[in-house]
Amino acid sequence: MFAEGYIGIAGTIGVGKSTLTQDLARALNFEPILEEVDGNPYLEHFYGDMKAYGTMMQVWLLNHRFRQHREFVTRISLGKIRGVVQDRTIWEDTIFARMLNEHPDKIITDLDYNTYLDLFDNMVLRELVFPQIMIYLDCNPETAYKRINSRGRVMEQTIPLEYLRMLKKNYDQFIEEMEQAGVRVLRIKWESFQPTSEVVRLVHEYSLKPSSFTKWVRPLRKTPKMDPKPLAPNHASV
Repeated sequence: MFAEGYIGIAGTIGVGKSTLTQDLARALNFEPILEEVDGNPYLEHFYGDMKAYGTMMQVWLLNHRFRQHREFVTRISLGKIRGVVQDRTIWEDTIFARMLNEHPDKIITDLDYNTYLDLFDNMVLRELVFPQIMIYLDCNPETAYKRINSRGRVMEQTIPLEYLRMLKKNYDQFIEEMEQAGVRVLRIKWESFQPTSEVVRLVHEYSLKPSSFTKWVRPLRKTPKMDPKPLAPNHASV
């Protein structure tokens, strides 16, 4: 189901989600829901050693975003707030896990990826609350890379351009999946920042469009490759 008054801002790292989240929330008199980058105990370690911290990083993010998700959906349903604009929704968590699993270095193993997806199912799919509108800020990885370097977060300076290219590819796939599920997706070219007033106009226009939501398609599980059984010891007498 959808939550009226729930707007999600989707896009790769560095695209400008946080700024639009705050500006759009202010314009709509909604509450902004931001990522707690400074409160993530795994983030700096992850960028230093992705393979060692990839799985726990995704588990922490899923738990954090799930708590946020339940809290604001409850507040909207009780009429305590008009609505929210969220910087990266819980539905986007699977993008990063899938990308790290498909990475040539297998940053997240098939076994860990399957366990993560089972956890995602148990936590999230029992409470199917999708955004009324998901806004996808679409920009080239090269542009996002320049913005990351210009904003000067020390922990992000080690992010390679190839990582952003892989992320963009996975985001495009995710957005297609959401559209196929019937979620209203507002795609906005974000190579250059658009006026907030124009985004507000598009939000009002898209909110009137009928939805055709069917169901969320569960990401496919992987079949972990088992290590070959060790050969039986040779007990032949010499």
